[in-house]
Amino acid sequence: MKRIIPFILLLTIIFSVPVALAHTPLKLKEDNHSLETALEIKNPTKSWTLYREIHETDEAYYYKLDLRPGERLVISLYAPRNEDPNFAPNLIVMGPDIQSKGEVPMHIETPKGVGVAVIESHRPSKPEYEPFTPSSYFYLADVDVTISNGGTYYFAIYEPSSEGRYGLAVGYREVFTLSEWLLIPLNVISIHMWEGQPLAFILAPLILTLLIGLGFMFFKIQSRKILSTYLGFIGGLLFIGSGFMTLMQMLMALTGVESTSSAAITTVFIVLPILMGFQIMRSAHKTNDGLTLKERATLAILGVAGLFIWAGILLGPILVFLASVVPGRPQIS
Repeated sequence: MKRIIPFILLLTIIFSVPVALAHTPLKLKEDNHSLETALEIKNPTKSWTLYREIHETDEAYYYKLDLRPGERLVISLYAPRNEDPNFAPNLIVMGPDIQSKGEVPMHIETPKGVGVAVIESHRPSKPEYEPFTPSSYFYLADVDVTISNGGTYYFAIYEPSSEGRYGLAVGYREVFTLSEWLLIPLNVISIHMWEGQPLAFILAPLILTLLIGLGFMFFKIQSRKILSTYLGFIGGLLFIGSGFMTLMQMLMALTGVESTSSAAITTVFIVLPILMGFQIMRSAHKTNDGLTLKERATLAILGVAGLFIWAGILLGPILVFLASVVPGRPQIS
């Protein structure tokens, strides 16, 4: 159990770090092209992200949220680093407490009797690194207004001359439900696909790790017919492979960014799954006559911990935990 202590300490460090930019993905709605069909963002002070694509120029996407006095309207508009440099969607914010500015295009719907602010995008010279995905984005426009009167607010995104992908970060309270936290690995894969990466490319480090590890397993432990050995070994490989997936994404995202200091956060999510994966494989490889109570406890702790550090893309922790609870010495025929 002494080997578990460093892992627990690292987990404590992770959850002590402010989860800046670790927003919760919001379900999409494809027909929000008018005020009437605006996508409503419930719990609007919570941090949400949306990953969208403009398919037609001058086609606006509308969003709606209700805020109370004292709350903040926080919106960030960004684009993936590999997006066309000419793609610069604009942000239009509408509602009470909004000071009107800019010229509103004729095709943009606006509610009556409220302020309307047109915020034009400005593409910075370098992208900004986001450590939890990990990715890097060009942040184009942002709003941060403290609400005095409260009420219903709308904002719209449109691009007058080109098509492309844009992301939105809305809200400022970094809170998660248990299911939202556990599903982050799957959401991260979908984010990388939104960025334009093929699924096979995203999963390549994991697949390569599995192929090499399974080859070793069949040549070195083929005489061991214990189910927990196979479950633990494969689960450990998934831990390691997910660490290498994050490493590959970090190396790509860090190229040419404004600052690399936050990469230290990503490094924890690389090193920890890899170390835990090797510990799991070591325990599974030693298993010849069934697991001792101590070994079962070790695997159970590592399996549950893996869920909370996004290791093994959910399947790895599940297999490791199963390895800790399978009864007796099951045989594989």
